[in-house]
Amino acid sequence: MTTSVAAVGSTRSHEPIRVESWPSEYPLFIFSVLFSILAWVALAASIIGLIYVLMFVVFFAVMNMVFIAHVRGSAVRLGPDQFPELYARVEELARRMEMNRVPEAYLMQAGGSLNAFAAKFLRRHVLVLFSDLLEACGDNEGARDMIIGHELGHIRSGHLKWRYLIMPASIVPFLGSALSRAREFTCDRFGYACAGDHDGALLGLTILAAGGKHAPHVNRAALVRQRQDLNTGLMTLGTWMSTHPPLAKRLHALDPSLGEGSPVSSAGALRAIGIIGLIFLPFILAGVLVSTVFKDRLAAFFESLPAATQPISDVDELPPLPDNPEQVLEDAVGRISAMLNAELAAGRELPVDLSGLIQLWMQRYPDTDMPRDPYDGEFLGYARLQSGTGYSLFSSGPDRIFDTDDDLEFRFP
Repeated sequence: MTTSVAAVGSTRSHEPIRVESWPSEYPLFIFSVLFSILAWVALAASIIGLIYVLMFVVFFAVMNMVFIAHVRGSAVRLGPDQFPELYARVEELARRMEMNRVPEAYLMQAGGSLNAFAAKFLRRHVLVLFSDLLEACGDNEGARDMIIGHELGHIRSGHLKWRYLIMPASIVPFLGSALSRAREFTCDRFGYACAGDHDGALLGLTILAAGGKHAPHVNRAALVRQRQDLNTGLMTLGTWMSTHPPLAKRLHALDPSLGEGSPVSSAGALRAIGIIGLIFLPFILAGVLVSTVFKDRLAAFFESLPAATQPISDVDELPPLPDNPEQVLEDAVGRISAMLNAELAAGRELPVDLSGLIQLWMQRYPDTDMPRDPYDGEFLGYARLQSGTGYSLFSSGPDRIFDTDDDLEFRFP
């Protein structure tokens, strides 16, 4: 059966715990997977990209190994002979959440930090509870179980799977953080169901805001009203970029009655979208302007070229052969070589490639078309010797096809 958040009572239950995921979690996850697959394929398409991918995966795998080694060696592992009551509660909640294996559970001192987290190393899951957070919960078992259930929810929901697969999406602005926030809302539902106590569950979240001493005295309705302070463009952007939802919103998600009389409009979201538009609009306009200018200038460049330098639009349609192609070819080679020999005589460098040869001809003879190969109608092939003091001109020859046995080469000197 599915345990809804609203249906959790004030007494403990031994029935299985199943909750519905936050509505946006699965759509965001599917989109993240698709985006990340495309990103990984694009990176792995080249040798350099593949090397970076491997380095990236190895780096994070090693860092995870080092961290888990620290937890296993420096934190206190819960068990039948180590804080047995706390271990039994972790075991019981994991069983009710229908987990195949109880995760390794640890108690860790973290310098006063009120936190807990779930991790994974190879096929083993690890649950770490910070001692100060448990101390803040005091004797309130509901608050404690809210924390434990929330972290077990990450494991039960598979949030630690496919971490490396969706890593590209996790660094995309707004996308990765949106998935993370949706998962936090889902795990709050698990924690609420595990707590079995409405007030204790909400206290578990309130402790994260005010600490163990002050949390019992917090006016939760007033805390939830702080959502209105986030209803601006910049604050909404800050929320969208955060991996965790604001505690005011998390409390409201578990108990909507706390927000009665203080509805939040969509003005903040609309303003945030407007800010994003203002940020990216100059870049979009600049890209359109540059592409337009480039396109116009490129078209103007080709329009300004003499007709002889215009490329033939259809290479499959060869021009008709002249009556004396040998003589036409000899004249073409003679005219081009005369220009190049004059460059050498003047002590100037020869063009590096055919493009440079065409540009040189346009500079020297702007009103005259550069001769073409009479056999195929294209420009003659050109290659400069490494020494820079000689060159070769090539013709496709009588078969009118380059790189065949009848190609003609003219070497100078």
